[in-house]
Amino acid sequence: MKKLSATSKMLGALAVMAVGSWLLTSCADTYDGGDTFESSVRNSQLASPAEGDITITPNTDGDKMNIAWPVVHGAGGYEVALYDLSDPATPLFSQTVDGCSITTSREEDVNYKLVIRTLGNSRYNNTDAPTATEKLFNSFEASFAAIPEGDLNEYFAAHPIPDDSVGINLNYDLTPGGHYTLSSVLDFGRHTVTLRTTSKANNAVLTYGEQGGLATCAGFKAKYITFECGQSTQPVLALSETPDPAILDADHNNHHQITDPVAFQNCIINNVVRTFMFDNKQKYCVKSFSMTNVLVKFTPDDKMSSTAYFQIYDGGGFINDFTATNCTFWAANNNKVQYFIRYNNSGRCDRAGYLTNSINLRNCTFYNIAKEGQMANHGGFDGRNTSNYDITNNIFVDCGSGQVPRRLTGRINPAAVNNFAYNTYWFDGAPETEGYTSNSYDTSNNALQTDPAFTDAANGNFTPTGADQVARKTGDPRWWN
Repeated sequence: MKKLSATSKMLGALAVMAVGSWLLTSCADTYDGGDTFESSVRNSQLASPAEGDITITPNTDGDKMNIAWPVVHGAGGYEVALYDLSDPATPLFSQTVDGCSITTSREEDVNYKLVIRTLGNSRYNNTDAPTATEKLFNSFEASFAAIPEGDLNEYFAAHPIPDDSVGINLNYDLTPGGHYTLSSVLDFGRHTVTLRTTSKANNAVLTYGEQGGLATCAGFKAKYITFECGQSTQPVLALSETPDPAILDADHNNHHQITDPVAFQNCIINNVVRTFMFDNKQKYCVKSFSMTNVLVKFTPDDKMSSTAYFQIYDGGGFINDFTATNCTFWAANNNKVQYFIRYNNSGRCDRAGYLTNSINLRNCTFYNIAKEGQMANHGGFDGRNTSNYDITNNIFVDCGSGQVPRRLTGRINPAAVNNFAYNTYWFDGAPETEGYTSNSYDTSNNALQTDPAFTDAANGNFTPTGADQVARKTGDPRWWN
């Protein structure tokens, strides 16, 4: 294999950048003291690198990975392709590589397949490897246990979470396409747990029975799960009715502190009858709560007329940082839900030991949420220079009594972050008139003014057809795919 000149290396790098910013590392055979490398392997059919000799190494941040293999002497290069097995017909990249390593992007929770075949070298009369080597690997965090289909309450009764695992995230894997139930409230207590399906394309289904629900007083994540909640009046996720005494923070107003993230990612959550999240009348501060790429359908009953979908109020607490990104929230009926988010009026960052607090809604679609109520109520946040808001590229239709920006933020402190951009506020067939004029709550002067004209909101199709929304591709991106 010839030694690459500086010009060749530059041209090669430019070619590679077109398929994903890879880093190539040359590999060679024997240096002859001149300008070339010589191989002693000639007149041979070459073999592809052995599967066991291929290494996959993620970087510190986990967003890139280095794929390396040993040199095959006498080779003219390598044919390399990488696949996400949720779409096995379309390679993430497919390229001839004149080297023996590449660095490429890495996504969390993906089942990958690497295909590599050694190419021949006409200079030495070496021919291509007859077959490619395939290597399966994934970017899932290490599994703690795989749960067979069935009732989760029964599983955890038979397989208790180890007492010495407090502070360690335990990943419990659900079967792709599998069916699970919750016959009663399953409280993980102070154990940090992730429930996840081991496929991004084939969610496990978790059905709540009449008393079914989840609870925690620690970090919790749900990934790639379809929740069926219509039989239950329990919260989708409650904060433990009896908090572990170890999380009581006497130095910060006796909040029970949940410092590990609480998150729902890539989930579908159907027919939530009452609260999504409830504090069980205990004083909690949840440091970070987030939802990413989640679709939530609410079917509220008449018991929701004086409460909130996110009710962290009764015990005196709050969520310090609430973030929803690429989500859809909609209610299928007009029962008079009072709030989307409600915190106790005493809840604010400094009282729980933090420097700032925030509400962040980005590229989300909201339909019929607290139509005769308020989008938020959080008196402790209002008017403070530590209360930050990032409300961008959302669509709100028939939400919050036509006062969406006003109620999301409360009083605004000019020293705080108050970022609004390209939101739609549409109420009862017309643009809202309160809350996004100059010198008001949304001062961006770029709120979109056309009717989003959802394709079929009554049946849960929130594809916008309004001119401004189409031009900006605002709201939940799922409706643009």
